Amino acid sequence: MANPAAAELALPVEPRRCPTCRTKIVVPGEQGLVVKNSILRVSAATGPASAKGPRCKTWVEVPLTYCE
Repeated sequence: MANPAAAELALPVEPRRCPTCRTKIVVPGEQGLVVKNSILRVSAATGPASAKGPRCKTWVEVPLTYCE
């Protein structure tokens, strides 16, 4: 079931790594980006999401989009 609004979003597709330990946090998947091996934190006030790296526990900003 394809969502036309989601198809129009321009998300970066390059992998994102932790700046401290260089572990891959965000990787491309079949239907978008995948956050791997991380705890997610989303700020209710401002909206940006962060993922905690599995090795060094550093918070890294990640793209997050809500689709219905």
